[in-house]
Amino acid sequence: MRKKRLGVIGVGSAGILALTHFCTWLGNDWDIVSIHNPDKPILGIGESTNGGFVGLLEKGTHFALGHKEDLKELDATLKFGSRFKNWREQTWLNPLLDGNTAIHFNSFNFKDFAYKRLHKHWPQKFKVIEGDVKSLDNYPHKVVVDVDGTKEEFDWVIDCMGYPKDLSSYVQSNCTPVNRCIIHNVKDYDLEYETDHIATPHGWMFGVPLISRKTYGYLFNDNYTTVEEATENMKEILGVDEVDGKEYLFRCYYTPKMIEGRICKCGNKALFFEPLVANSIFLYILGVRMFFDHIMENVPAAELNARYVQAIQEMEDVISYYYQGGSIYESKFWDYATKMTRERLQERMHF
Repeated sequence: MRKKRLGVIGVGSAGILALTHFCTWLGNDWDIVSIHNPDKPILGIGESTNGGFVGLLEKGTHFALGHKEDLKELDATLKFGSRFKNWREQTWLNPLLDGNTAIHFNSFNFKDFAYKRLHKHWPQKFKVIEGDVKSLDNYPHKVVVDVDGTKEEFDWVIDCMGYPKDLSSYVQSNCTPVNRCIIHNVKDYDLEYETDHIATPHGWMFGVPLISRKTYGYLFNDNYTTVEEATENMKEILGVDEVDGKEYLFRCYYTPKMIEGRICKCGNKALFFEPLVANSIFLYILGVRMFFDHIMENVPAAELNARYVQAIQEMEDVISYYYQGGSIYESKFWDYATKMTRERLQERMHF
């Protein structure tokens, strides 16, 4: 009897989470195939998570928070919430979106950690194909993936190939007033078990503590703040003479059709939002759970797509809600941010 095949394209965080979920919940009558180009770099930074991330790793890779070696392999530290500073007069610890314990991890380490564990615990179904995906053809009863000229057939495919080249079929989100981020890493720091969310005159700055370093990201809007102004403020806050200087200009978007035919979009192929309260990984896991329900329980794609869009829109409103209350700073950015997000939320019927 032919084994059914599910292909997962890409080995960023979303791809690894999808592989882990389906290796855990599908039987040995399936092959779960990871397809990736080893020459293509991932967007490797320190990442913050929520409780569902840890729960999935525990089931799929036998990861354990109590095992120091597991944390060391992921360059990971514990996380008990997000600490908001300078958003109000008082600092507060925001609880996780789900669960009560999560981790910060190094996404550069994630693939090797997961591959080793998935090969060990699911040898009858976990498979790997290396190569560059040239095309995806979505048919009524199969998906054909061209990997460097070789046609591979799958029953279902999860597309985690990163940012879409064309956003014309996506919804452009206006949930956030920031659009740019500067990254800096610090090796010598005092470990605290929270993700920093520090308001600044020009936006806010996250801090993700790893064993090896702490990654900071200064988010701002380049219509109100120059890169030079943001860089100077970041150096002042961190007490450093220079910053690494890696920059990201971004737009927030999401797909209204997570599932189309036999293909499910996940990761940055499905959505991108700014990293407030580690919202993206929460939505990645939700998406693969829904795709499982489609495959195994025949839940209609239209119903799941509608539920996924609803979850995304709720997350949009959560992001806007943080900004509409302002911060301790009076500045051009915060005048814009509070006005824009308040007006936006007033138009959101469900909110």
